[in-house]
Order: sequence, then structure tokens, then C-alpha cells
Amino acid sequence: MKESTSSAPGDRLLRTDEVAAWLSVSKSTLVRWRQAGEGPAVYWLAEGVPRYRAADVEVWLAARTAASTRAPRRGSAHARTSR
Repeated sequence: MKESTSSAPGDRLLRTDEVAAWLSVSKSTLVRWRQAGEGPAVYWLAEGVPRYRAADVEVWLAARTAASTRAPRRGSAHARTSR
């Protein structure tokens, strides 16, 4: 009898190309973020085999969304009125 090995969706391991597509960025951008320690947490299954947990990507996105609501973006109306 075969046991079910399915895990929660947030535990699913994603490849670089899957995460890049999810975030609508290029794979090279995701690699650059990874190298700079700025992107979602990464797990290394072996040398040259990075994987991302879906839950970690969601947490990273939530943190980025929360941070972006705190500071005005460049070129915002507030920045133009302070001349």
C-alpha cells in the first residue's frame, strides 16, 4: 500500500524559473536578488540546484508590500510638491 507524500501547498519547492514567472521578473533578476541576499529565502538541494518554498515567497512578498506602503516612491506627488 502506497502512502501519500503530499505536503501543504506552502511547502512546495519551486524552481528559479517558476518563482521568476510568479513574480513577473526575469530569472537573472531573481538570481541577482539571491546573490545580494534581497530575494525570498532559498534552499540548496545540491550545488547549482536552488529551490524556493512557496510559503517563503509569499512571506517575502507580504513584507515587500508592507514596506512599500510606508515610504513614498520616487516621483510621487509628495516629492513634486516639496520644491
